[in-house]
Amino acid sequence: MNKAPTIKVSVRRLNPKVARKAHYETYEVPLVPGMSVLNVLQYINEHYDGGLAHYYSCRRGVCVDCALKVNGKVKRACLEWAQGDVTLEPVSDSRVIKDLVVRPRKEE
Repeated sequence: MNKAPTIKVSVRRLNPKVARKAHYETYEVPLVPGMSVLNVLQYINEHYDGGLAHYYSCRRGVCVDCALKVNGKVKRACLEWAQGDVTLEPVSDSRVIKDLVVRPRKEE
């Protein structure tokens, strides 16, 4: 029986209440056909680190709450397919609450 292929996922981690400098942690995740970046984050939470902070709501691309940078480009985690090794970062360094969760922008 063949073992499922895996991808390396580097996640930018920062808890401003504990440290001032961010660091990257890398996880190996089995790649399942049809897996989204949100599924990858959920796998990391369930199998490696339940303290990894990320946010999502609708899981259908409607709310935009799961927005993050995927290999440097802003994407919705629920709509972006996991296709290979990936780096995940928050959409804004200045608004980080923890890890990939950022403060929402104020309505103008």
